[in-house]
This record gives sequence, structure tokens and C-alpha cells, in this order.
Amino acid sequence: MNKTQRIDKIEARCIDLPLREAFETSQRRATSSPIVLVELFSGNVVGCGEATPVRYVTGEDIATVLHDIATASAALEGAPISEFRLSSKKLSEVLPYGKSARAGIEMAIFDAFCKTLGVPLYAFLGGAPLRIETDVTIPICQPEHARERAIELAAIGFKQFKIKVGKNEDEDVARVIAVHEGVPGCSFIIDANQGFTPSQAVAFINGLQDRGLAIRAYEQPVDAVDLEGMRFVTERSSVPVFADESAQTAADVIEIVRYGAARGVNVKIQKSGMVGALEIKSICRAAGLELMFGCMLESKIGQSAACHIGCGTNAFSVFDLDSDMLLAEQPVKGGATRRGAMLRVSDRPGLGCEIIEESLLPFRAYSGQTGQPRL
Repeated sequence: MNKTQRIDKIEARCIDLPLREAFETSQRRATSSPIVLVELFSGNVVGCGEATPVRYVTGEDIATVLHDIATASAALEGAPISEFRLSSKKLSEVLPYGKSARAGIEMAIFDAFCKTLGVPLYAFLGGAPLRIETDVTIPICQPEHARERAIELAAIGFKQFKIKVGKNEDEDVARVIAVHEGVPGCSFIIDANQGFTPSQAVAFINGLQDRGLAIRAYEQPVDAVDLEGMRFVTERSSVPVFADESAQTAADVIEIVRYGAARGVNVKIQKSGMVGALEIKSICRAAGLELMFGCMLESKIGQSAACHIGCGTNAFSVFDLDSDMLLAEQPVKGGATRRGAMLRVSDRPGLGCEIIEESLLPFRAYSGQTGQPRL
């Protein structure tokens, strides 16, 4: 850089991406993924990010994200893009509840800064492996459909399946067994999305273990605020319990460590932001907790940001970065590329993603106007 690159403005546009099929968990059912595309302008450099709000997780929706990004644009105008930690601190001050909005802006800052350096984000972070192996998610659905879908996915290389549970215990067990029968030798991540009581959670996972299934992780079995309940399950299960909704910030993770509430943490940029994800990684490494990198129903922009952090830090042992397998189509090219279960990080500067302007129109579901202030 010959001169300090500063933030000129930040703009947001809303799109609604269709899913291949309905995505159901114990908390919601979705047929599309509303996303806010974030673009940060710094001279002739444009940084891309995205916010993918999920109300039951962070309390946000499209309207609040639009409002928050407009607020942040004014607050960050003139800030050097190289000072991303100071900008992250400023964002936490002006948007204390805007987690996904902050995440989208931080993505755009990192993307713009690395573009000015001419390096991909993973290399800026230290650069380790260039490829990661991901699981793929089977949502709440009929067991026979789960079996058929698992067989299709195994044929292209998937060996680990995240199974959504927590709505009907009998159907949940049948769904897991159906996948096991369809793909013998596969391994599982069981994700309850807060769907069980502590005693139900223990009985459920122990029942699956008694069937001889290979279960890699047990994700967020009980309510996010119930750290005592999480500890109850952790102490009574040989399957590592991973915190997801309980672990949204670095401060949350410190509490999880203090309680002994989990053996691992699922990091998601939409909960923690980019800087927060790096902070959580450091806390977990110091405390001896395992690390999973997860995603919401994000486009290739958010998925690529996660892939860059995963490859750049070499700190994560489990990857749940399968949103590209769940979306039917999207107006974004470049970024991380998939071959079966393997994701390869891009070597292009920044995140390596590009919004396809001529393809945006069919996905525009919102006016793009600033939403109403958060109540």
C-alpha cells in the first residue's frame, strides 16, 4: 500500500436464496435463506461480506441488520481498513446487539484489507492446509428420505453426517438409524439445537451409543442459557458435547470453560464476527476444548470466510461448512471450491468471492431500504 486505505462507505443489499429442499430443525423450518450482502468501498477496492441473521440465535432479522449496517457505515467512515481490531471494537460499541451485522462488516473489512495486500485471507492468518473435509447436514425429515439423501451424498464422498434431532425422539432415532443403514460405516454429529431437557439429552445419546453408532459430537443438546444442564450432559456422556447457541461470544466461551459445560465449541462467524472467531479459537486452544467451524445458511461469501479462518489457523478438528450443499443457487462466484466432501480455499486476494451483478435480480426479495430501528 502506498497510502492508508480508509473506509469510504458501507452499503447493503438484500437477497433471498432458495434452498434445495425445506430445512427443518427443532427451532425452525426454512425454504429459503434471506441474506444481506455487504460491500465496503475503500478507494478503488471493494470488500465483500454477508450477514445471514437467524432470529432465534442472535435476535436479528433482515430489517435490524439493514438498520445496523447503515449505523455502522456512519460510525466507521474514514477508519483505516488495516485497523480491523479497532473497527471491531467500535462495531461492538455502536451495535451491541447486531452480531450478524457486525460479522458481515468485519468480513468486508478483512476482504478489502487483504485485497490491498494482494494476499488471500488464509495466508494473512498464517496459512496452513489448503483443503478441509466437511460434514453434510440431514435436516429433520422422514427416515426414508434421510436414508435416500445420505446414500446420494455418500456416493460423492461424504462420510460424516450431521443429523438434526430434538423434535420427536422416536422419529429422531429412526432418522439416525436410517442413515446408518444407508451408509454403513459413516460417522455422525448429532445436533439437537436446544431441543432436549438435560435428562432427555443423556438418555437419547446413550441410546444411540448402545446401538454401536460412531458419533463424533453431540451439539447443543439443551437450552443455550442452561450451562448447568450442558454440564449435566457433558459429565454423563462419552460423546463430546459441543456448545453452539451457548457460545456466541468470547465471554460466553469463558463461562462455558468455567462451568465445564462442554468439551468443544462450534464457532460461527454470524454469531461472533471475524475477530470474535479468532478470539474464541485462542480461548478454546488454551482451555483444551475442541473446535468445530460451523455456518448458517450462508452464501459462498460467508462459507469462504469460514474456510479461510479454518485453513489459516489450523486449529479446527471438525468442519460443518455445507451451506453450498443446501442452497439451490446463488449470485456469487469464486471463493472456496468443493469436490465431494472437500473444500479448497481460494488463492485469490481476500476471500476470493465476487458478486455476479447481472444475476442478482431474481434473488432480490427486499427493497434494500434501511429497516426499522431495533426495539
